[in-house]
Amino acid sequence: MVAVAPVPRLPAPRHAALSVTATGGPGLRIRVVVLPHGRRAVPGPWGRPTHRLAMPRRVARALAAGALPGYVEARDHTGAVVRSHTMLLPPTPGPGSVRVVRHGSRHRAQVALVFDDGLDEGGVVRIVSALRKANAGGSLCLNGINVQRWSPATVATLHDAVMDGVITMCSHGWGHRTNTHTGVGAARADLAANASTDRKLGLWSIPFYRPPYGLYGPGITRAAGSLGYRWLVMWDVDPSDYLKPGKAVLARRVVRDARRGSIVVMHGIGSTADAVPAMVRGLRRKGLRPVTLTTMFMPRSG
Repeated sequence: MVAVAPVPRLPAPRHAALSVTATGGPGLRIRVVVLPHGRRAVPGPWGRPTHRLAMPRRVARALAAGALPGYVEARDHTGAVVRSHTMLLPPTPGPGSVRVVRHGSRHRAQVALVFDDGLDEGGVVRIVSALRKANAGGSLCLNGINVQRWSPATVATLHDAVMDGVITMCSHGWGHRTNTHTGVGAARADLAANASTDRKLGLWSIPFYRPPYGLYGPGITRAAGSLGYRWLVMWDVDPSDYLKPGKAVLARRVVRDARRGSIVVMHGIGSTADAVPAMVRGLRRKGLRPVTLTTMFMPRSG
């Protein structure tokens, strides 16, 4: 009999690894299997059980653009295989360089709807619900100062949404307290403080970071890279939803301005939630698919 109990670490490890406990007789082998949303499962090779299981290259590539569902399999000397429960596997990026992105590939018919802040808890929940009902993807760039007061029910809703591929998480820093002149130390402190958001949600914001107001300088890029963030997420479509223009106007602005690879900046507020259904319908009529940042930036061969 073989038992497996994988335990992801929080916040995201600096190197691609997973803490695993596996029990069984001689000849026990284990492997990680990643389940990219909308793609075939990506299994790693069988290897000897270790407490910290390094992610094989194929698996690490699949996880390069954020956390994904997956599981661990164990095989004993008789060939019997058992698998763990499905869980979120941690993203793989460690310290490195940061890429500033204002859009994704112009060759893919995808649009990333990204919602910032999290000041309106109910608005965020309604956005997630609207995306789920529409079978569409979106992303949340959240401030820790807002998330710290969220209810367990909201936390559970977000966790399920990430597991199901409805949402990708993204850091927005602890609060709106950084800018182009922020130094490395202050930027690292702000991002590190926001790691409490990850711990509260049981999720990972790495590898995506949207600096408040889209303002960044060398200090922010160096700090973000040292903590494992790979993409500073800007945008090429801004419908000014914070002015609450009305759901029909907001949806029309997004559909009018979006094109292949567009990243749309919006906010997690109720008035924006009202516009999401019409927004998604309009984008699809235009031949564009609303996706998460993870889907937009996942390697083709992941």
